[in-house]
Amino acid sequence: MFDRISKQDLEQIGPALSGRDRDILSDVRQCRYLTTQQIRRLHFTDAAMPDSGLRAANRNLNKLKGLRLIDTLSRRIGGVRAGSGSLIWYLTGTGERLLRSGSGANRPRKRGFEPSPHFLAHTLSVAECYIQFKEICSGHNPKLVSAEMEPDCWRSYSHKGKLTTLRPDLFAITVDGEYEDRWFIEVDLNTEAPVTVVEKCRRYHDYYRSGLEQKQHGVFPLAVWIVPDAARKDSVIAHIRGEFKHLPRIFIVITPDELAALIRQGVEGKSLC
Repeated sequence: MFDRISKQDLEQIGPALSGRDRDILSDVRQCRYLTTQQIRRLHFTDAAMPDSGLRAANRNLNKLKGLRLIDTLSRRIGGVRAGSGSLIWYLTGTGERLLRSGSGANRPRKRGFEPSPHFLAHTLSVAECYIQFKEICSGHNPKLVSAEMEPDCWRSYSHKGKLTTLRPDLFAITVDGEYEDRWFIEVDLNTEAPVTVVEKCRRYHDYYRSGLEQKQHGVFPLAVWIVPDAARKDSVIAHIRGEFKHLPRIFIVITPDELAALIRQGVEGKSLC
């Protein structure tokens, strides 16, 4: 469906938006899809209780929906009985036009489509990782100074004379005092064979050997595989170590509950693979 809102109407909407409105729109655009609960955690943390924050989020989101800047998918996370917090939001063409006109960026408009269950699950999981980074780094060290989703975090390099692209799910930079950590994040849902994971790891090694990242920033980011459970973690570690045992150790494999400790405490050498 194409939006039929005039440029004049769009110019009237812009000044009426609050800073939080624009931040919500920017996060929905960056993450592609966000649930109401995820938006609450990002932008309504000042509420006394989560329920009141959720109500405030719903009011704000319905206002933006009424302005035709965002809309919801037909499906929900957890089904209809999961409540309003399970609604899944995306940026409309009108919302994209508004953000583009405000920034001056010439970002191409993406055509709307109903995502497949796998694509949606992975996209929301990457968004969840982004939110966890912000929550972990909120109010104390380390500080989150940058977070880029795909395609902004992708890296192009030449391999065997052919232009190739490394496609992390997320790139983040955290700073603790004088120490800066850089992270490439891969979110794994245990839906792909280990050989597919190994093939993506091979691209990371190819990019590492290109030296582009080190030349520009002095270091190569740690590539973090976030997997759903301990069994998958053991399997991925075994495959990576078996395939790349004579190459630099640039990976670590963790479960979601280990992310906070990794960001705050760093990496032990024996954990690398």
